[in-house]
Amino acid sequence: MKTSFALSFVVAAAVTVSVAGAQAPELTASQIVAKVAESDPWGMGGAEVNAKAVVTETSGKTRSLAFEGKSRKYAPPLGKSVITFSAPADVAGMKFLQVQNSGADDERFLYTPELKRSRRIAGSNRADSFMGTDFSYADLDGRDLRQSDAVKKGDEKVGKFECYHLMATPKNSDAVYGKIELWVRKDNYVPLKYVMYNKGGSPVKTLLSREIQKHAGRWFITGSKMTDNKTGRTTDLSLDKINRREDIPMDNFSVRALEKQ
Repeated sequence: MKTSFALSFVVAAAVTVSVAGAQAPELTASQIVAKVAESDPWGMGGAEVNAKAVVTETSGKTRSLAFEGKSRKYAPPLGKSVITFSAPADVAGMKFLQVQNSGADDERFLYTPELKRSRRIAGSNRADSFMGTDFSYADLDGRDLRQSDAVKKGDEKVGKFECYHLMATPKNSDAVYGKIELWVRKDNYVPLKYVMYNKGGSPVKTLLSREIQKHAGRWFITGSKMTDNKTGRTTDLSLDKINRREDIPMDNFSVRALEKQ
């Protein structure tokens, strides 16, 4: 009896040690990309923000744009967002509406106050510059990354943070980028660096997350820099005020609302 009890104790102890030492299953590259979309570090799925973009030419000349943005998720991780520009004077009153879609192309509309109407931005224009910045419409909608096949390249540090190193290949034939390389923080799934490649394999843009902050339990990228690798021009994007909201009325995100004075 004593031998049986002792054996049972040893077995139970071994099982306990085994369970305690077991690690959670390693996430796949696609799961990590999904986590990035779910965490919404750019504030495109449930927030009101005040922001500023500063475009710096290689000559040193700068141009600043100020805008307000509001967003809400409607079919997580998909969201709707509206951006309203307040400065400089030549863009004040312009508005941009974006609706992410899972299967079809995302919807994009730009409202111009002088014309008092909005025009649709076609999918064929996704590579175009957004309001003269180094961000394109494709960078804003994130579809090339959302709808991609991703693989792990290993683990690397970016600064002091442990990151997943991934390479994503967009699945859609009309994708702007051939590949997107990214480094994602392991502790909160915030991407700290992106390198976007054209379909010829050359790196065309680099996006760095320079500052992140936590607001109402969610991490936001509050400071970032996009660099055009060919020209050297940069755009610094900063979020100056963040109000996390999940209840912004859906009727805010429509062409009718966009054109409302």
